[in-house]
Amino acid sequence: MSEIVDIKFGRSLPPERWMEAAENLEKVFPMFARRLELLNNDGMGKQDAQDFMEDAMLALVALRFVAANASECCRFIAIPKKRDGER
Repeated sequence: MSEIVDIKFGRSLPPERWMEAAENLEKVFPMFARRLELLNNDGMGKQDAQDFMEDAMLALVALRFVAANASECCRFIAIPKKRDGER
């Protein structure tokens, strides 16, 4: 009997797509941070913006790591939309 070596489900993206996503987000993250600073909802807008940018940098590092080392391991499975009346 033969041995199953590998089974993969879903779709992976090429490393270039992960890098493109990181570059695009790197451009818009500062705008979101500035918006948080201007909103200043709780009087801590500057701190909120700084916290957001720290989290954003972590996300960019993760995207670039996936692009460099793990693009084939990160797979997406499409989930079909629910039809009317389904739970």
